[in-house]
Amino acid sequence: MNIKEIQALLLKYQNGQCSEEEVAKIHYWYENLHEDSTSGLSGAERENMESRILDHLMAEIREDKLQETKPVRSLWQRAAPYLSAAAVIIAICGYVFFGKTALNPVAKSEQILVQAPADQLFTQQNHSSITRKIMLEDGSAVTLTPGSKIIYPKKFPKDKREVQLMGDAFFEITKNPDKPFFVYSGKLVTRVLGTSFRIKTNSEGQALEVEVVTGKVSVFENDDSFAEKSPDHQSNGVVLTPNQRVTYFPESRHLMTGLVVAPVKASINADESRLVFNNIVMGSIVEALHKTYGIEIVFANDRLAECTFTGDITDLPLYEKLDLVCGSIGADYEIKGTRILINGRGCE
Repeated sequence: MNIKEIQALLLKYQNGQCSEEEVAKIHYWYENLHEDSTSGLSGAERENMESRILDHLMAEIREDKLQETKPVRSLWQRAAPYLSAAAVIIAICGYVFFGKTALNPVAKSEQILVQAPADQLFTQQNHSSITRKIMLEDGSAVTLTPGSKIIYPKKFPKDKREVQLMGDAFFEITKNPDKPFFVYSGKLVTRVLGTSFRIKTNSEGQALEVEVVTGKVSVFENDDSFAEKSPDHQSNGVVLTPNQRVTYFPESRHLMTGLVVAPVKASINADESRLVFNNIVMGSIVEALHKTYGIEIVFANDRLAECTFTGDITDLPLYEKLDLVCGSIGADYEIKGTRILINGRGCE
């Protein structure tokens, strides 16, 4: 069949107007287009690939109709990306199915920082438009945002747990003091024992951000990611606690710490406690907030600690709690790095 005949059949195929004989012709054309590249696929995989090739060609046929002056590529050129994908599938023993996200052996061209035999490393990428949770062999969970990818070993060694992240993810790490957990992300390394935290890439300047939800996290530069190493350079690093975050700027190699945009309660016990006060001094209220959120709150004026407040602030977000409490005594607050500073004249 020539190109015009194929186009005519594909248009009829799309509109559901093909006879059984015409469908058989399309199948025959597809199967003989590059028979060697698909010989290792199952029936379901071949059918899936065929459908995607046909869809791709139909899209280009419609585009050609809108842009008649556009040079027409050959059928082989149009189908080549999908047939190349078929060859990759054969090479990796059919682990991947089109339209699905599954375990893939790591591509050889990837710069791998995880220390494990190549045949024991896998990668998973979230191709969907929603988050996707991945369970690791130690019980830890990684929730990938759309487009993000993670590389990890099939089984962690005895002394440590390592994964490599490209993109954004939320981690819930199973506690194991004997096996610290390392996340390699760009030029940063995040080290934990058992905690939950978030890593994401800021669109402005490709800055990396690490936000801690529970536990304690150590974040530092990965010297191995720099092509040129200064002999007198010392790696930058910080330790983060709940509701703290750090932003790393690769160009300047600067780490800037601060608080997360929306602090959350730092423990299960905190979720169960009620923050109801009846003529209670500010010093006690600040202590209760520190216990709930793990954030240090200090007074610019010691007299503020003696002011009193009455009210129920249990169900309010932290910053709304502070707005209400500070407003009642004529004070205000500001975020200073990883601390909150309350300003005001105090009470007589």
